[in-house]
Amino acid sequence: MDQILAFLSDPNIAFVLLMIGLLGIAIEAVHPNLVTGVLGGFALILAFIGFGSLPLNVAALVLIAFAFVLFVAETQFTSHGLLTFAAIVALALGATFLYTDTPNASGEIVHVSPALIVITTGTIALLMVFVTYAAIRTRRMRAPRGIVGTPPEPGTHGVVQAPLEPVGSVQLGGETWSARTPHELPLGRDTPVRLVGFDGLVAIVEPLESPSSFVLPPPAAPLPADRP
Repeated sequence: MDQILAFLSDPNIAFVLLMIGLLGIAIEAVHPNLVTGVLGGFALILAFIGFGSLPLNVAALVLIAFAFVLFVAETQFTSHGLLTFAAIVALALGATFLYTDTPNASGEIVHVSPALIVITTGTIALLMVFVTYAAIRTRRMRAPRGIVGTPPEPGTHGVVQAPLEPVGSVQLGGETWSARTPHELPLGRDTPVRLVGFDGLVAIVEPLESPSSFVLPPPAAPLPADRP
């Protein structure tokens, strides 16, 4: 047992276990699969067992945890790498100041190896470059055609279901969408239309027929003062 505790109390081993634990939790947050979360939690427990015999700097530990929060945020928001850069800086600073200058039980002043800090931050930075690139590609990808709720392509033909007065509904690609014309002109039921684009979730359509076929609203009734 003493040998295990001595192994876990090595400042570099404790740091590596911390990195594995936080990385596992971060992957679990982005892509739930239970395995990485369990392994990450187990690694964190071992890391804190080691920290119990080390002069831990809590502020630096919080800074490292914040770095992984930024890594997770990078996968959810478009920051063009700014969040990753801030996370790498936070991780490097936290690792550098992870232990205080207070001597440990054996009278030594411990620090994380500078080479280990460079290797760790460099590896995670490279990993985040690939993750960020994949996230950007995913955001730009259109959903496969045929999936319910996927906006049809401009130029798709359809038909008016509920009259556009000026907003109604049309059948496009086998689905019903709220729709209007570009100039909010009325269209009657069963009018064939062509999709121009989308304004939010409202389809912008134009009739396939000539403008003369528009269904115009009836003229307003004359006021009593206008009657002869």
